[in-house]
Amino acid sequence: MIQFKTLLIDAYRQLSAAKLFWLTLGLSILIVILFGSIGFNDQGISMFFGAFNIESEGIKAGSPWARGLYMGIFSSFLVKIWLAWIATILALISTCTIFPEFVHSGSIELTISKPIGRLRLFLNKYVVSLLFVFLQVAVFCTGIFICVGLRIGEWNWMIFAAIPVVTIFFSYLFAVCILFGMLTRSGITALLITGVFWMGLWSIQTAEEILTRFLIEQKVTIERFEEGIKKDSEAIKKIIDVDPNDFRIAQRQERVESFRSDINEAKETFNNLDKWHKPISWVLAVSPKAAQTIDLLDRWLSDPRGFDIAAILARDMEAIENDIEEIDPTTDKALRRETRRRTDEEYKTRSLWYVLGTSLLFEGAILGIAGLYFCRKDF
Repeated sequence: MIQFKTLLIDAYRQLSAAKLFWLTLGLSILIVILFGSIGFNDQGISMFFGAFNIESEGIKAGSPWARGLYMGIFSSFLVKIWLAWIATILALISTCTIFPEFVHSGSIELTISKPIGRLRLFLNKYVVSLLFVFLQVAVFCTGIFICVGLRIGEWNWMIFAAIPVVTIFFSYLFAVCILFGMLTRSGITALLITGVFWMGLWSIQTAEEILTRFLIEQKVTIERFEEGIKKDSEAIKKIIDVDPNDFRIAQRQERVESFRSDINEAKETFNNLDKWHKPISWVLAVSPKAAQTIDLLDRWLSDPRGFDIAAILARDMEAIENDIEEIDPTTDKALRRETRRRTDEEYKTRSLWYVLGTSLLFEGAILGIAGLYFCRKDF
């Protein structure tokens, strides 16, 4: 415990000297204040503590849309943009030199001369480094929790799930930074390699998401055409029963053939996309799922009834409120809506083992290599 406290104090001094820790914390508090300045009244949305108002019939005090908008701003924008991008970059810049400086000649000899195993020392240093990210997110989430409680009257403890989620997300990248930081003895080099690795993860996940959406769109398209064939075939039978020579029979048969041609084209497109989707999905399965880890918050905080920020941005508020499908299901808008619904369902049903378990296994492998190097290296 004494060694852990010593490492904690040493890491604090290093981060405090870098100034970025306090800059990030200050910006987090400022963002919380701006978030808290958004409120709701009987007319709609108030901004900057009532400095000006935005009139809205649906999004106002007490409405489910107010809750959806407010929680959506937190989970879909503040977490994904601030915590998962900007604050993470600042945290990596702050911590990238911790291990390179720790293993630098003249710095580590005094530490390893104490009665503590190297592996334990390595793990303690790793945990201590993550604690500062944990603290940053904890302060941010505490402020968000208070704002949500005061603004919409919902004291939602699930907001604090962002603390472990963001910390785990950061740990994927930090593990890579640790490994290359010790191999190269350079914090800048480790930071650059981690950035390239992060961009690689983003590219893989983005490609998989786009291909998944296109595949689902082709499935929905095929189902729509099959439904059209079924309806037209039933109509043809009814017409034949009345008048076998009715000119409409030929028209409908022509459309059925057109639908079958469209189905074959959609199936061909599906098969071509699937050839790309499978290898990318395999690579993603063994890689850290950074984006999907952050998306867990949307899954846990979104309204199961559909009153969320996605529906607001898609302008589906009236359809959800009336619980009806107001458009022809054969239209392009219906196709896009059904594709979006199934895509969201696909990612929401992916298990925690797939999202977190496999990601932590990858991180464990990277940390294992780094720990083995730390234990065997003659510093």
